[in-house]
Amino acid sequence: MASARTKNERTETSDYAHAAALRLAVVRIYRALRIHADRKITPSQVSALARIEREGTVRVGVLAQLEGISPASMSKIVDSLEQLELVDRVPDSLDGRASVIQLSTGGLEFFFEIRSASTEALEVVISSLSDDERLLLEQSLPILEKISETLQVK
Repeated sequence: MASARTKNERTETSDYAHAAALRLAVVRIYRALRIHADRKITPSQVSALARIEREGTVRVGVLAQLEGISPASMSKIVDSLEQLELVDRVPDSLDGRASVIQLSTGGLEFFFEIRSASTEALEVVISSLSDDERLLLEQSLPILEKISETLQVK
């Protein structure tokens, strides 16, 4: 009985309620944005493309660590992206025995198309907000970025 009471008490706190509401909103936004993305690749593949775009070139093991998944899982993701001709494996300039991953020209174009579609979808929604709502959103962005960065740290 004590654990149920603790759980009930926790659900009544405003921080917990805010966390639950934020989680639900983020999930719903994510799902809606997936509709605007090309469905021929998975969310994990999109995430890997975004990370590769940000890093430039990266080893599979480092990419796995940055994404918080096993190297074996990341290797499968990279293999599938390579089959789709979205990434290229090139020799590592520091260690010729190893290779690094980079976006192919087609992969870069594809990634920018996905990102543009999602950004445009958000732009439409944001433009429909009132001036006060847009100001609140603008003021909230640094907090949301901080939450995102904090959750990325393991």
